[in-house]
Amino acid sequence: MTGGPGVDDLWRQTVEARLFASETRDAVDEVHRLNVEKRLTAIEDSLRWLVRLIVGGMVMGALAFALKGGFAPL
Repeated sequence: MTGGPGVDDLWRQTVEARLFASETRDAVDEVHRLNVEKRLTAIEDSLRWLVRLIVGGMVMGALAFALKGGFAPL
């Protein structure tokens, strides 16, 4: 570039500032992704147990119905 050392220094400082901002943003995004991944894993685990409880309740209800006589005439 022309214009003396002042312009080159300004350009270098601008590029360094942009690079620092980009690296900082990438680091923040990475931490955010890790937190989101942990939260999604926790939600998936909770849903898995909720489904197990619901299905287990339905199976137990069907088993209790069958053991009480089911659809047998009184």
